[in-house]
Amino acid sequence: MPADVELRTDSADSVESVRLLAAYEAELVSLGVVLNHGWAGGVTPDQLRPPYGAWLVGWRGDEAVACGGVRLLSPDVAEVKRMYVDPSARGAGLARLLVARLEAEAMALGASVARLDTGRDMAPAVALYRSSGYREVEDYNGNPDAGWWFEKDLRSPS
Repeated sequence: MPADVELRTDSADSVESVRLLAAYEAELVSLGVVLNHGWAGGVTPDQLRPPYGAWLVGWRGDEAVACGGVRLLSPDVAEVKRMYVDPSARGAGLARLLVARLEAEAMALGASVARLDTGRDMAPAVALYRSSGYREVEDYNGNPDAGWWFEKDLRSPS
């Protein structure tokens, strides 16, 4: 676990969150992804705060190095959105910690199922989600930027 990073609740439109999301989108574009979505994939900051969602930012000292959110799609289904870890913080388990905390946030909102999507060429993300207990499902949201869709029963141990 990345002992030097603290995950804190924040707003998805805070200065640091916006900076991290811009870095995330720039990285996607550098990988050849043509982005078809608006802010955070059509999700508004209000959907990523209680009582409909949550947003976390990972801090290493005074530097924001990760972010991610969860929003309710229905009373029992939550969707993980815009998970990003800065390259300087990768490889220490922060993404896995972020997934687990977002799942906990989803459960606190009342969800028993978590869904997410990721890009076609995001092999590390696909591996992370599979190893975290997610299983591949059919396209549930019509996201044109996605190539993989996953779901996890939050009531079952991974």
